[in-house]
Amino acid sequence: MRICEEAKPTKQSISMQKALADKIKELPSKPGVYTFKDAKGLVLYVGKAINLKNRVRSHFYNSPQPPLKLRETPSLTTRRGLGDKALGKAGELSPRIQLMITQIKDFDYTVTDNELESLLLENNFIKQLKPKYNILLRDDKNYLFVKINLADEIPTISYERKSADKSARYFGPYTSSASIKDTLRLLRKIFPYCGNKKISNHPCFYYHIGKCPGVCIGKISLEEYRKNYINKIMEFLQGRQSEILKHLKLRMQGYARAKLFEKAARVRDQIYALNRVLERQKLVYPKKIDQDVFSVYIEATAAAVNLFVVREGKLIRQENFILENTKGASIAEILSEFLPRYYLEASSWPKEILAPVKQRAPLLSGFSTKKVPFISVPKKGQKLKLIKLGQENAKQYLESQSDKKLLEEARLMSALKELQRVLNLKTLPGRIEAYDISNIQGKNAVGSMIVFDFGRPKKEDYRRFKIKFQDTPDDYAMMREMLTRRFMRSVIASEAKQSQKEIAASPAAPRNDKTWPLPDLILIDGGKGQLSVAKKVIHMYNLNIATIGLAKKLEEIFVPGQPKSLILQPNSIALFLLQRIRDEAHRFAITYHRKLRSKASRLSTLDEIAGIGPAKKKMLLTTFGSVAQIRKATLGELARVVGNSAAEKIKASL
Repeated sequence: MRICEEAKPTKQSISMQKALADKIKELPSKPGVYTFKDAKGLVLYVGKAINLKNRVRSHFYNSPQPPLKLRETPSLTTRRGLGDKALGKAGELSPRIQLMITQIKDFDYTVTDNELESLLLENNFIKQLKPKYNILLRDDKNYLFVKINLADEIPTISYERKSADKSARYFGPYTSSASIKDTLRLLRKIFPYCGNKKISNHPCFYYHIGKCPGVCIGKISLEEYRKNYINKIMEFLQGRQSEILKHLKLRMQGYARAKLFEKAARVRDQIYALNRVLERQKLVYPKKIDQDVFSVYIEATAAAVNLFVVREGKLIRQENFILENTKGASIAEILSEFLPRYYLEASSWPKEILAPVKQRAPLLSGFSTKKVPFISVPKKGQKLKLIKLGQENAKQYLESQSDKKLLEEARLMSALKELQRVLNLKTLPGRIEAYDISNIQGKNAVGSMIVFDFGRPKKEDYRRFKIKFQDTPDDYAMMREMLTRRFMRSVIASEAKQSQKEIAASPAAPRNDKTWPLPDLILIDGGKGQLSVAKKVIHMYNLNIATIGLAKKLEEIFVPGQPKSLILQPNSIALFLLQRIRDEAHRFAITYHRKLRSKASRLSTLDEIAGIGPAKKKMLLTTFGSVAQIRKATLGELARVVGNSAAEKIKASL
């Protein structure tokens, strides 16, 4: 290894580069995921590899000014992965990737069994870490899927945000909740489906309004329901409408010949509803062609991908996706990161993918369980027209979303400015923290701290507090404990008004040295009493933070030093913001309280006996049925189940 002369390295940088080079040489030649980090340990980029050794090493070869050079021949350089995505003319990396490489000081990696596993892991890491140099899907957690749960006795149809149930079939993703709801309403018109999970004497709601064929009460068999309804719904969602129409016509003719005119009439109505759908679909090709058509429009810091889903020659669906972290990225680079992640969750694959630019690598090669579609770049004709139409749609969608974002930013800023004015604050309340207590008669008491950053929830800063030193219904004492523990995280003990010993004796000391940022405004859910407790804790730590209380009954705002409460107009945008923050704190607290209460309800007196673990507890309850029966059992009966020692402990405790 030798260091680049242009870099003029220091001794420290030479040492760091040598350690990095040595680590690269030790990489295994196996599939996996790697993460590049900067000098502070922050993740810059997450990538996947068929061969970790070749892939990681290729980044440093392809850079015009690499941070290090390895003494191997260029023939060892791989052309797969990030090198493929970002390579431009003459095999050079794009400027954004070159900039990223200069910041790499360390990396981690995880070995996987195959390329598909590495893609799954890469996708999870990107969603969790949101690296600076990965192209990110905006709000991808909100994409929806139609779910058909085949494991239920009567297969149920719904929609979900995650395709995690292996026993179910998923169709999507859909980027709009309105479009997926319209799809389900349309399905019920064409193929009335049941709302129940099991057959019983009670029909589902939809049977009463003529939207269920009666499988829930045995009017038709499960076999017929699965064959003529559920299977046809799945074909419809895959875009096989022509095949469904042909099948329905044959069924109607069969019922008519058998003089089953009522059944024939129902199928006739299905055919009519399906024909109405087909009339609204745009004919793209005269032949039955299956395509996914992708177009890209790029702005300064974001990009939009438009997708036309073409099945049997007809345009059946359109979706739009917004991507972030795209500054300096090319269309090829954007698609090379987007397409594998899209098809990782997509329910149907076409025979052909149309793209605006050529891809250098087989992007979907890791999907060994599916037939990989051919990716083509049209130069003329109808296919090129579709690409251009998609690009125009992507442009309009991105601009409309940008306008919405600007309006939302303006609305939030107006609310913060009004809040600053009515509370007479010196600065804009950028970081607002809200606190709430939830308990029932002091039991399972919890506190919540939620954070809004310039009007938006910052969920990574949310915190829960399990109240440790209070088991009576005293909300003031609980609030004092929670706030004391919270501000310990931000204030050095020596700066507080009380001594080190006093702080150490308070309800709970911090578990680590990580400090939490101080807020610009504190919102307490409650009135003057809770507000007074909060001010005392803040004063104890010698802090000067604006603090208010919001009482729910009349939406009164209590401000320290003001004898009268402040009541804002019902349509005040500042009041709307405070209510939203207060309600979020309450939701977060009560969710945790219910979790603890549920856990406590599952406990029994057996859990309090030393030496009685889950296994012995299960054996005892299985044998005797209840704690009352265990209490009645003799020592000998207990000993036959759990042994003499445990039996003696149970008798002594119960």
